Amino acid sequence: MTRVRPKQAEGLHFLSDYQTAFTTRADGSSWPKHERTWLNVGRYFRGLLRPGSSNTVTDIAEKMHIDQERLERFVRESPWAHENVESELRERVPEAIQSPEAALIVDGMGIPKSGDESVGVARQWCGATGKLDNCQVTVNCTLARPGERQNADQLTWPLGMRLFLSKKWTGDDDADYDSPQERERYAQRRKDTDVPADVEHQSKPDIALNLIEQAVAAGVDHGCVVADRHFGEARSFRRKLRAIPEPYVVEVSPTEFRFVPEDTDLIQPDDHPNRKHTAHPDDVSSELPEEVAEALGDDAWTEVTWNEGTKEALSGEFYRTRIREVKRRDTGWVTDETGWLLLGKTDDEGGNEEDGELKAWMCWGVDEASLEELVSWAKVRWCVEQFHRDIKQNLGADEYQGRTWKGVHHHLAVVMLAHAFVVQRRFETGENRSDFSSFEEVINQIVRESAIQGLIDDKGCDRERAEELAEYMLQSYSPW
Repeated sequence: MTRVRPKQAEGLHFLSDYQTAFTTRADGSSWPKHERTWLNVGRYFRGLLRPGSSNTVTDIAEKMHIDQERLERFVRESPWAHENVESELRERVPEAIQSPEAALIVDGMGIPKSGDESVGVARQWCGATGKLDNCQVTVNCTLARPGERQNADQLTWPLGMRLFLSKKWTGDDDADYDSPQERERYAQRRKDTDVPADVEHQSKPDIALNLIEQAVAAGVDHGCVVADRHFGEARSFRRKLRAIPEPYVVEVSPTEFRFVPEDTDLIQPDDHPNRKHTAHPDDVSSELPEEVAEALGDDAWTEVTWNEGTKEALSGEFYRTRIREVKRRDTGWVTDETGWLLLGKTDDEGGNEEDGELKAWMCWGVDEASLEELVSWAKVRWCVEQFHRDIKQNLGADEYQGRTWKGVHHHLAVVMLAHAFVVQRRFETGENRSDFSSFEEVINQIVRESAIQGLIDDKGCDRERAEELAEYMLQSYSPW
């Protein structure tokens, strides 16, 4: 296993590239004691990476032997803007991840909460629990490049996270509330959690679109956008992507997404005064993905292997056809959305699908892509699930206990930086973009090297003795 360079064990060299984002405002000005802000950035960053039972502010302060209240003020009140950190992350995406094979992945991340006072908390769909639950939800954008040899060698880089606020948290319409008293309660919660006055309600797809636009503006090299059904089924989301224009491979419902063959002769409203929209002829029936799948013979499906999993090859049966979306079944109203409809019957690496469960994806702007390329893009969405596990289990993304808008986004910004640092260190553990150490293994290497270097510098130990002592010190922590 390749060893992380001792001089960079605590990531301070990596972090220094982002110093301006933490010490200056958008207009270039700074503030009194910005040096202290920068000092606390390093403490919080290193604290997230150090082993322990959790990564709450209390635990980080204890691990770093610093005053808890001072650290809480750094997260909750410091003037630095999380948007500046995200901007730097977009500008510093490693070349090893950028390529036409890579995808921008947008997804939601649920953070269960027991109370109702934290910013954005509502009863809503929570991916972490798989049901409607009391939680916060962030919309995340990552760049992912699939592993060339095996699934575990995927490379993922964080580009942005934004907290979703329901209409009750942002609404100025009485219809959004059950009573005037409820509206007053939410107005007070917004005030208590310091939600900026200019933050208005945005749907999750619209937040995702903003993050995608920022990545595109930064010149992040990728092939297309990938998203699950929560985003892919939003017609406005797909329409706005086409307007950029931004190619996409997004999941749609096998039982609700209607279409006709792309080459269907259409009825134009100019030719028929009784019609307001372009439509397909009455003698053509629109179809659903599940209907097409049921009618296909066995020989119509193609076996595609898109990567190697931890146990066996990842493969499934796929079929594609050129289609045009139908907006209204009753009137035959069609949209201008045409492209490949990809159907697949697979069993995911993570076991998230039933064996043979039908999935469907709408693929736009990738007309020249092969079937294998479409499958690779559709399946690279697995990377964002791994990203969520990594930042939650190893970096405490879901453990911030503060209640404010700024606090949540500050915490997540440093979490993204810590994730990016670990990803950059992963590059050192693999050859020819393969056989990388796992995310957790690299964190363990970083912590081990940090402990060894500290013993050498602070206690005057030689390297061999420092390694022995470091192993002994780290034995008590669960990851070891």
